[in-house]
Amino acid sequence: MKDADWLDKDAEALERLLVERWLYRGAMLAVMLLSAIVSTYLGIQGVTTLADMITIGALLALAVTAAAVAFVMRLADIRIHQELRRRHSPPARSSIK
Repeated sequence: MKDADWLDKDAEALERLLVERWLYRGAMLAVMLLSAIVSTYLGIQGVTTLADMITIGALLALAVTAAAVAFVMRLADIRIHQELRRRHSPPARSSIK
């Protein structure tokens, strides 16, 4: 997400955007966990055929991709949090007398 997409929004819209992105990151976490569970289950059953190896490889690739997407989303969320903090903080007083 580019900064220009969210910088013009008000504080309430940014908070809603953050909640929406937290839900997306939760979905990415669910994908990672499901991939780990299915990979473990298939590993316990025994990897004997090429199809099993391809399936496990695809699941692991899916998990790594979901992790990368969640990480990049988090980096953008940090910038949004900083902007919200800046907007909510009182203006600095001038020390010039």
